[in-house]
Amino acid sequence: MADGGAERGVTRVATATTVLAAASGVVDLWAVTSLGGPFAGVVTGNRVTVGGAAGRGDATGVWPPLVAVLGFALGAAAWGFAWRRHPGAVARPLVVELVVLAGLAVAWPLTGTTPQGAAVLVLLAVAAFAMGGQSSTALRLGESTTYLTGTLTGATVALVTGGPRRRVAGLRQLAALVVGAVLAAVLLRDLRWSVPVLAVVLVAGALAVLGRPVRTPRAADRTPG
Repeated sequence: MADGGAERGVTRVATATTVLAAASGVVDLWAVTSLGGPFAGVVTGNRVTVGGAAGRGDATGVWPPLVAVLGFALGAAAWGFAWRRHPGAVARPLVVELVVLAGLAVAWPLTGTTPQGAAVLVLLAVAAFAMGGQSSTALRLGESTTYLTGTLTGATVALVTGGPRRRVAGLRQLAALVVGAVLAAVLLRDLRWSVPVLAVVLVAGALAVLGRPVRTPRAADRTPG
């Protein structure tokens, strides 16, 4: 009976983090195409872009990726600080992310879905802040939902070597990320105002899947991003 409950908990976490990966795909595609070019959640590429712009002496080009990196870092730090006070919390941090994304869903149409100047950087910073928080939450759940290079590496090696099925299952995160980006691209073409709304719906879905509190996995059980 206890084993069955644990298995259901693992399934809920796997499903929720897959849905969160789809939300990350939505937000990243939105950021790249409509919020100045940087990713909101994939900060490694943003750091390279910052270095390239700095090397060219392009002060204007430095700001968008730098804002994204700083927003992401602040989000991860804020969620980490919250866990110092509530170490077992998982759902509440997702609720906070949901509120932040809902704020973006309200602000985006107010810009006419074509923000200019400082408005772009503000929206990008908030989106990156939400993704930093989500990454921190996902780490607690033992998965990655934003930066998935390590997930691809682990899954590929596991497929070739017959490694743990858990690593192979990481492919679902990659597929969900792509699906989220595809859906965001369709909405940007046909219903631009609704793109952040889709991210809100997906995070709300992840919360619904998690339901009651789940045990956060041990560090040894975690899949690297």
